[in-house]
Amino acid sequence: MARRRSSGITSLGFNQDQGCFTCCLKTGLRVYNVEPLVEKAHYSKEELGDVSLCEMVFRSNWLLVVKARRPCSLMLLDDQQRAFKAEVLFKTPIRALRARKDKVAVVLSSSIQVLSLPTLTRVALVRTRLGARPLCALASEPSAPHLLAAPAHRKGSLQLLDVTRAVKGAHSSSPAVMSCHQTELVCVSLSANGARLATASERGTIIRVWDTATKHMLHELRRGSDYADVYCINFNQSGSLVCCVSDKGTLHVWAARGAWPHLAAAHANPDVKALCAFTDDNTAVLICEDGTFHKFTFAAEGNCHRNDFEYFLQVGDDDEFLQ
Repeated sequence: MARRRSSGITSLGFNQDQGCFTCCLKTGLRVYNVEPLVEKAHYSKEELGDVSLCEMVFRSNWLLVVKARRPCSLMLLDDQQRAFKAEVLFKTPIRALRARKDKVAVVLSSSIQVLSLPTLTRVALVRTRLGARPLCALASEPSAPHLLAAPAHRKGSLQLLDVTRAVKGAHSSSPAVMSCHQTELVCVSLSANGARLATASERGTIIRVWDTATKHMLHELRRGSDYADVYCINFNQSGSLVCCVSDKGTLHVWAARGAWPHLAAAHANPDVKALCAFTDDNTAVLICEDGTFHKFTFAAEGNCHRNDFEYFLQVGDDDEFLQ
């Protein structure tokens, strides 16, 4: 816990292909490659100050940044030129960001605004319930429908809509509303192609997987019997695997085969918030707010073991691997 308090990390986030992640700090910003784990970019406090949110747009040079001292301002940072290229102001603080190559969804107190990239002009507006968790998911494959998932006004419900085209007045068309859970939603995730949706409620005992075309539930994935706060759910790039991590400190992996068998359960630190992702169909990683990086390999038979552990704030940059 002492390491967590001294890490200075304000938030973490994977990019859309799960091959990189951003680390927002009270002393700037860092960007890492996952495989191998190397630092790709490093911004000091003098350059950026205290950064609260950052969304990397795939493996491009675009970084969407929110500074702690300017919580209502979204800034587009060109990492290649190390300069800001665009900025947009909102009336309320920005709570979360989700991007694809041509759009970014900005989660505010009672709405989600979808902006085009790189101009940051608004193309859609989605109303959400005041007080709902800052949840949002975007289908990220360039060829996929521009599907957006966001909390609906009824507790435990989700709204799905396609924000492919800009619409007159920048208001969205009527979304499809899905009743997913009886209690408050805490986590949502879309597969890259937008075909599947995963949800978790504040009970945290099950993960539900949905077909976005039919709006029917495909399966319930049992995480555990005790209530838990689910921090993250992620699909692999093909949508054939699902992973999740909660405040129990356990990474779970399931496969989309028939009855969705449970493939792996691996343990990390239950005292810190973590995010999970896949590097391939046999490897999952955790990044934690205490600055630790965990890599696990698993097999169809259910075997799982940790084969890498690092303090990523101590990891060097790419130059060390190019000599």
